[in-house]
Amino acid sequence: MSMRQASTAEQEAQDESLSSLDDDFIGLLGGPPGATALWLSKTAPYYTSYPPVTAFHEGVKAEDFAASINLISPNEPLSLYLHIPFCRELSLCSGYNTITRRGERVTRYLASVRHEIEILSSLIYQPHRISHLHFGGGAPNIMSGNDMETLFAALADRFDLSACHEIAMELDPSLVTTRQAQTLAACGVTRVSLDVQDFDANVQNAIQREQSFAVIAKACDDLRATGITSINIDLMCGLPFQTPATMADTAQQAISLNPNRIALFAYAHTPQMKKHQQALEALGLPDKHEQLALDRAARNVLTAAGYEEIGMDHFALPDDALVRAAAEGRLRRNFQGYTDDTASALLGIGASAISRTKSGYFQNEHDLAAYQDILQTDQLATARGILLTGEDRLRADLIETLMCTLSCDIDGISRKHNYSLAALTTELEALKPFEAARLLKREDHYVRLTSPHKMVLRAICQVFDRFSANANIIASPKA
Repeated sequence: MSMRQASTAEQEAQDESLSSLDDDFIGLLGGPPGATALWLSKTAPYYTSYPPVTAFHEGVKAEDFAASINLISPNEPLSLYLHIPFCRELSLCSGYNTITRRGERVTRYLASVRHEIEILSSLIYQPHRISHLHFGGGAPNIMSGNDMETLFAALADRFDLSACHEIAMELDPSLVTTRQAQTLAACGVTRVSLDVQDFDANVQNAIQREQSFAVIAKACDDLRATGITSINIDLMCGLPFQTPATMADTAQQAISLNPNRIALFAYAHTPQMKKHQQALEALGLPDKHEQLALDRAARNVLTAAGYEEIGMDHFALPDDALVRAAAEGRLRRNFQGYTDDTASALLGIGASAISRTKSGYFQNEHDLAAYQDILQTDQLATARGILLTGEDRLRADLIETLMCTLSCDIDGISRKHNYSLAALTTELEALKPFEAARLLKREDHYVRLTSPHKMVLRAICQVFDRFSANANIIASPKA
């Protein structure tokens, strides 16, 4: 998810409003008045990839992806992501999903997905060991039990799932039934993410996502009864009618369900791309300062209950794998957020799905009909992407390290990629305002976040993004 893009006028207006903020709020922002101008209203990627998706282009073709897949070593663990872009109902705070109540439409799409699995698996050593398997959407549990079993059988026929560390699926809680939970468990699902957003009835009514606490609690009970005990809950702040009090109550209700992980995302208002979001404007959306107060209210409840903060927006119980990965320096970041998946290659399957290999990023055709038509020709559905340079790998390492550890040894990472620190002179200079605002601290060439608000990370990481408007492009690596 990404924060709403603010116009220059909006940024200036919010910067000028700083003088009216009280001392407590200034302390929350992590610096003196003026510090927020560096980050609060700035548009920056969430850096679930680097280069960011906005840098992808149509010059990358299916043959580039095929060549990249051929380079995957037989002994190299591989992760899979399957995209199921369907939802039963339209939520006004959602992104691009296809709304359908027609099961046959989902079944036809899954036939194309299975064909893509055949094509991809034919390009790599078989049977290739899968490390992580993730189903995203949309709501993947819109699949019928038969469709789900058929899809898992196709995966098991083409890949080695026997030692898969985790099989995860994003779920619409309102679609979970006792029978579906049993099917998920029988297929091998070990972790689920419940798309909750908010428990408050007024907020749910505003975003057209009405699901009672009882519905979500029953989904948790049904899943745990089958042995699926790893449960994530996704919450969102920045929606109409949310207040710090209702946000704290939502966080408390989420905790009462005892999930292993809770994600706290910021609503991204982009009506220029998602026309249905325009309906929320009439209801009143929190501004950036109000959204920050909402985040703070929920964050305080979660940490007081013993959940540990992971990166920017994830929280996990102390015995969770993410906490162990963070403590051991194994935490990673990908399109699903923070993860302990260390596989160097991920194959994305389905319309708009993105693959990552050592060579670059490759995204499938977004349009469902076009995606299915391409698969009928026995070709990969690659539509866009980007091939990585040595400079991209350096910057990706710097950004991911900052996002995962809230700190970074700039000199050490530069030397690891065979670059001179002098190549980052402009970037080091650009960090000085963040240091002066007490948002980060520098000791020689080691930096660490000191702001209590983790979203500052995005603006700090953007300093190293060569695709941002004011980026410095490194000329050449050190010999």
